[in-house]
Amino acid sequence: MKSIFRISAVAVLGFLVAACGSKLRSISFVSEQVTIEVGDTYQIAVAVLPDDADFVALWSSSNPSVASVDEKGLVVANAIGTCKVTVDADGKTATCDITVVEAADIPGADVNVTEYGAINSYFSIGANRQVQFSRGNLQYKASTGTWRFATAQWLCRGLDNQYISATTDRWIDLFGWATSGSSSGAVANQPYATDPDDSHYIVGGDISCDITGTYARGDWGRTNHIQDYELRSGYWRVLTAEEWQYLLSDEGERSNRWGLATINGVFHGLVLIPDQWSAPSEVGFTSRAPQGFNTNKYNYREWMEMQASGAVFLPAAGVRDGQTSESVNLEGYYWSATADGNAAHAIYVGNETVSALISRYRHLGLSVRLVIDRSSVSGL
Repeated sequence: MKSIFRISAVAVLGFLVAACGSKLRSISFVSEQVTIEVGDTYQIAVAVLPDDADFVALWSSSNPSVASVDEKGLVVANAIGTCKVTVDADGKTATCDITVVEAADIPGADVNVTEYGAINSYFSIGANRQVQFSRGNLQYKASTGTWRFATAQWLCRGLDNQYISATTDRWIDLFGWATSGSSSGAVANQPYATDPDDSHYIVGGDISCDITGTYARGDWGRTNHIQDYELRSGYWRVLTAEEWQYLLSDEGERSNRWGLATINGVFHGLVLIPDQWSAPSEVGFTSRAPQGFNTNKYNYREWMEMQASGAVFLPAAGVRDGQTSESVNLEGYYWSATADGNAAHAIYVGNETVSALISRYRHLGLSVRLVIDRSSVSGL
């Protein structure tokens, strides 16, 4: 990103002064280490010598999926992780270390969330069958063996999913298939598994076995306690491939009830509209993906109104392959309970399309969003 500037000795790079100045001798950041929360912005300030220098500034980020930077040095925190923001001014450079951390609790994130952790709305997944979605993507901390739901629908763990093990002391949210931690016949059944051998994620010793029925213990929601909702184990589950396909169908009662969106100018993902829905009075919704992730754009207040109306958001949380994560906030994949040879069925969320007809190798770390059947809600 390139801009032409003439600024004072300490200033924010964002203004062009017309008067002629001296040749730039040096440039440096006022703060060389910055920590910001996911979703926040930070305007970088620099010091230059001489103070009347004219120069061309080119900004870059070593990992835009963690933090991006515009042509004026405004940093946007996209996902948890670290990166470096560099400014190159006529051959003189300066670098700032950016650390993006988890956002503090956001007021209103609990709106329309039930006491058992679901968004209080219903979605058809088949004839006369409905579910509610959990309040956020599933997360796990290996060092304590704790499961929880993300505290807001748009949050994901980003590069925290890299270099994980049984002692990892941070939350992760990208999991190999059937890695619930419970015995289902799979060799690699732990949530922190990074084994690249897809055959080690096979349940019941047969590549045709799904994580339903006899092998439902492979489903993350069937046996695990969810933090803050500890008495609800056994009720949660992931959708099957057939159910995902029904939910995202172009025909029937679910037609045009999904659309791509961006929340607060940062978080990309998929919006799901419930079966019975009244649109918020001042917030619109456009179905499908005519403008990619810019099809629907909501600030926090507007999204809270959408959530209050029952809408669900699935963030584009990326994918993990072994110990490396990529495509955070660019693409998203969500597991189903249905096997497909050495792979398993999943859905794909990208900037141009959404598909419920894909499969991914079992060893890959994908997102998990749990649901609870309407028939089970009466027992909670």
